[in-house]
Amino acid sequence: MTSPSLPEQARRLPRLASPARLSTAQRRRLADLALAGVLLLALALRFYRLDGSSLWSDEGNTWALVQRSWGQIARDAAVDIHPPGYYWLLKLWAGLFGSSAAGLRSFSALLGAALVGLVYAAGRRAAPGIGLALTAALLAAVNPFQIYYSQEARMYMLLAVAGAGLFWALLAWFDREGAGRGVAGPALGFVAAGSLGLWTHYSFPILLSAAGLAYLWHWRGLLAASRHPTRSLTLFTLANLAVVGSFIPWLPTAVARVLAWPKGGVVAAPAAGIRLTLHMLLFGPLRDLPDPTWPWLAAAGLLPLLGLAALARRGQGVALGLWLLAPVALMFGLGLFSDAFLKFLLIASPAWLLLIAAAPGLLPWPNAGRGLLIAGAALLAALTLPAYFAGPNGRDNYAGVARYIAATGDPRTDLVILDAPGQADVWRYYDPGLPILALPGQRPPDAAATQAALEAAVAGKRQLFALFWATDEADPQRIVESWLDQHAFRGLESWQGNMRFVVYTRPQALTCAELTPPAAFGDALDLLAHCQPHQPQTVASGQTALVALRWRASAPLPARYKVSVQLLDARRQVIAQHDAAPAGGARPTDTWAAGEIVDDNHGLTIPPGTPPGDYTLIVAVYDEASGARLATSGGDAYTLGPVGVVRPARPVSAGVAPIRVRVGRSLGPVTLVGYDLHRKGFSHAPQTPLQPGDLVHVTLLWQAPDPLPAAWPGDLRFSLRLGSQTLTDPLAGESYPTGQWQAGELVRGEFDLPFDGSGDRPRLEVAGDELRLQRLPR
Repeated sequence: MTSPSLPEQARRLPRLASPARLSTAQRRRLADLALAGVLLLALALRFYRLDGSSLWSDEGNTWALVQRSWGQIARDAAVDIHPPGYYWLLKLWAGLFGSSAAGLRSFSALLGAALVGLVYAAGRRAAPGIGLALTAALLAAVNPFQIYYSQEARMYMLLAVAGAGLFWALLAWFDREGAGRGVAGPALGFVAAGSLGLWTHYSFPILLSAAGLAYLWHWRGLLAASRHPTRSLTLFTLANLAVVGSFIPWLPTAVARVLAWPKGGVVAAPAAGIRLTLHMLLFGPLRDLPDPTWPWLAAAGLLPLLGLAALARRGQGVALGLWLLAPVALMFGLGLFSDAFLKFLLIASPAWLLLIAAAPGLLPWPNAGRGLLIAGAALLAALTLPAYFAGPNGRDNYAGVARYIAATGDPRTDLVILDAPGQADVWRYYDPGLPILALPGQRPPDAAATQAALEAAVAGKRQLFALFWATDEADPQRIVESWLDQHAFRGLESWQGNMRFVVYTRPQALTCAELTPPAAFGDALDLLAHCQPHQPQTVASGQTALVALRWRASAPLPARYKVSVQLLDARRQVIAQHDAAPAGGARPTDTWAAGEIVDDNHGLTIPPGTPPGDYTLIVAVYDEASGARLATSGGDAYTLGPVGVVRPARPVSAGVAPIRVRVGRSLGPVTLVGYDLHRKGFSHAPQTPLQPGDLVHVTLLWQAPDPLPAAWPGDLRFSLRLGSQTLTDPLAGESYPTGQWQAGELVRGEFDLPFDGSGDRPRLEVAGDELRLQRLPR
């Protein structure tokens, strides 16, 4: 018996149905499966690392409000700029899922997935078939703007859901009227979404206005076709009256709050405003963006216009266009282009994505166009979301600051200063147990009362941990910061999101070294003395070295100068540095009179992990505009003396040690906690482009295993390759080989690598394990 030929076997195989041969039921099942997959993706991205970033100030206010009674929530909302609807719903939610960061944010995460579903539903109404709807839903599922606010315990995702629900109901209304069917269901949906929106945020009337204009365009068609226009208009009017009627109890309060609230936005020129709008719709507030951004911005502006053209023959296109443009018009009309208000554009995001998804309808092969859109959205998500999920500074990092203070502070001798009382609620959530002073106590701040409160509170204190946030509104005259700069030593300073964290140390007994003759800087500036707690000074890594300088101008100074105090290792690498105008900026040098003496305090926080040993303290003075240093007898800096660095009695944990890029990966027997790399001398501006001939400064933060293995090497080395350049060195330099490390110790190494332009992504290798570092700016 002969076997059938291959063509015969092929004829006997069951044939897969082509899309054109699928039955209606099969098509519906495939559409349902595809939508389920998109919704699962949306849920995964919105719930992933939901508490990975800290609650920030406004979320702290949310947390505080949901702890209160229903009536108290309403009373507190009546003096705020938000109605109480979101807080009431969140209080119900928190009763089931708790008021932790993850518990509170999970409400927004679920709403974010619901928004993806509403985008799909609106897309089904905007055009026949599932192509547009499914593409728009997938774009929404991976959109960074929507993901960011789906992970925030604020009302903006609920606002976007209400807006999407309103326009879905409106599009369904148009469809059903066009088919001669009843509109009771869409009308009820319109009333429910409209009422929810009004009780959620005071900006929602702009969407009601857009919906009204879209309806008038639709009604014009009904009038022309004589399809019961009067009955339709009456029903739409009644639906809007029902929406407004549901808000009547709160309407007087809403009007009063909106009229009384101070204006805090920024007016933008048309081009700048459009760019900010597209930037927000694409990336949201994310900080790590693809470079360059202009191709993305160009596509973000062009594709919706093509989508409008594709839907030009359908009334739904007018509705989507008004849905998109109304919030943008609000931003321009009220001058709201500032960080505090750009999130209002979230209500335009669904319409923007729907119009983008409509653009391939102009092509003869729309499915290929949709595939390109989905590929582009996936690429954008891959370029932006990993850094957002991994980094601690996706929002103001109060959690990280609290952990740092818990590790280094002492409730008996230290104080936390909140410069903006609005931070008090979020700080209570993370409170590490130190006493708190929230100043200024009123707006506008009273300088005398604020300074008196500071003087009383810091008496007898050793360290002051200051959190500066929204200072333009809370303390525009910098009363708190100026007083601290003049009465304490500024040390560690770092941006934690939009919050600036500064550690001050109060001066104790200082020993002064009078300089005879004074050290001359240039022709008209003399250093008369320098004071330290001890000479030579000894300080533990993670703590602050104190230096008080006494200056005298022998003649009026022609420019503004900054003072740079630096701690150098044996290789002249800068280990710690503090640059500031004298007296923390309170005494600019071009205001000094001849013969005037100015006291100038500097604090150098020794980075955690700095190897123990002997270091050199120097001071330099440079022109603030040009960067040119003033000459001294020893070159361009004056040596103040030695400083000894010792291991801390209470080591700082790896999780709170400041480092720009966190890794947490094992390389050979050690863990690379993180690293920093930038053009040498530009630590303050790490994105400064490099040119061939520059030096790349590299900081590597390591952690030894605990316990140390029996085969722990005495001189473990790394190799760092950049193009044709290779650096091989001990992990922390020759002065502190691994044989001297202790179990679990954090150790920091500082290195320079020449940049010849032949590569832009360094490769780090230890004991055969390799890691590619971030690409260098060029």
